[in-house]
Amino acid sequence: MHDEPDRIDFPELSDEAVIAINNFLEQIYAAFQNHYCAQMHRYYHDRPLDRDDNDAAPPLDNPPF
Repeated sequence: MHDEPDRIDFPELSDEAVIAINNFLEQIYAAFQNHYCAQMHRYYHDRPLDRDDNDAAPPLDNPPF
């Protein structure tokens, strides 16, 4: 799954503190997206597709497992 060590040394926090920080980060993220929505849309809309034909999904009759 995720074998990389954390790049930030996170301190132990109470459940309440974790929820408060999470809510704050979600509000900041939503405000950022709302403010820069047009620029993000323009960036992704104007960007050429970086796909090769090799990136196509495998046929449904050939499951990967």
